Amino acid sequence: MKNSSKKTAKKSPSFFKTHKKIIITAAAAVLTVLAVASIIIFTPSRDFTVAFYKIDDSQRKGISEVIGTIAKEKEIKVKFIQYESEKSLEDQIPIAKKPAVIITQSGFALETALDEASSKAVLPVEISQGMTSSIRSGIKEKDGMIAAIPFLSSHFEVDIDLNEFRNSNTKQINTWNDVEKFMREQKRKKDSPMIFAGGNPDLFLDLMGAFSESIDGAQSYYDATQILKDNEKNFNAIRVAQKLCDEPNSPLATSVKLLKSWYKLGLIHQGAFSLQNTDVEAFASNRLSSVMFMSLETHRATATKTISRYSSIYFPSEHGANSRIFTGKTYYAVPLVKSKKAVEIITALLSVPSQESLSRMTGVAPVLAQCRIPDKQAEDARFWIAATTSPLAGLSNEVYLTQKQKASLSAEIAARIKN
Repeated sequence: MKNSSKKTAKKSPSFFKTHKKIIITAAAAVLTVLAVASIIIFTPSRDFTVAFYKIDDSQRKGISEVIGTIAKEKEIKVKFIQYESEKSLEDQIPIAKKPAVIITQSGFALETALDEASSKAVLPVEISQGMTSSIRSGIKEKDGMIAAIPFLSSHFEVDIDLNEFRNSNTKQINTWNDVEKFMREQKRKKDSPMIFAGGNPDLFLDLMGAFSESIDGAQSYYDATQILKDNEKNFNAIRVAQKLCDEPNSPLATSVKLLKSWYKLGLIHQGAFSLQNTDVEAFASNRLSSVMFMSLETHRATATKTISRYSSIYFPSEHGANSRIFTGKTYYAVPLVKSKKAVEIITALLSVPSQESLSRMTGVAPVLAQCRIPDKQAEDARFWIAATTSPLAGLSNEVYLTQKQKASLSAEIAARIKN
């Protein structure tokens, strides 16, 4: 008798055909879902939305008005939104229904906006015609097309009391030694001739970066930026300050040494490291200071009667103009999605009439080489940048740090100047 064995069940051809159809159908469904999701993610909101990030209220208002005028002429319904400066940009841009355009500034904010943009969100290269060559060097590209374009620029300035300067024995200010000579003269009349809003962490960090570039060169600024980037995660203010300041070759060491010498001489007001912009304006209004540091944006926010007594100059240096890179905010327009309307709006921002309106309404400098300038400060900004290259963003803008982190780092650096 033959031993019975288990027979292996054989699957019929129809079984395989059925399962093959199921697999193909499922795969097609998955691909469809992914395609739909991709369309949703990179589709702009039904409204043409322009978002602002890290743009001061005064400049945001001016830019909004100019964009609003352009949109009205082109019969485009535009909606404006503002993201919180204290929060990271990537946490605020929605995955779906992204704004068509984001207006932001140079530094980490710009890099984040570019990371969030669709690869198809580009601008034609001819849009940059008429821009100064230095500003054109700041254009961000993707595959030979423009991904982000600067449309306004600013600077970080030294403000000198013009009347006091004319009556002093200092005949010119071309170096920091000239500044010190002028302050020593002013010390005979004023307790502390130099003032700045050192209690504002953003201003103070930008000030230190601007000093490092002017004294030690742009590489010093880049080295400081790299230290910030290397320590952005698990940030520790004490450790970062040590790396920035404490070794002889640390990028901010020379700047700290200079400011420390001025502080010990009583040339810098003892309270400078806790003052805000309103305090600085009060000092200037009462003629208690002869030298101030501020951004062009802060210059604009200062009462005309007060600031008109001061002449703004760029940070002096022994380095030639061709090796200088001034510190100042550069305003960028970044399309986040492919949009014909975005191209129209941004292109119009780079026209002569819009550039003149933008400069007049924001108080900062246009990027076109040939257009009217509302006043000397904006003209200076355009000229200084044109003579060098696209400005540095400022150390406060190079990496994303919370206001608390920037405040703790500023306090550590200030302590090294005061002690």
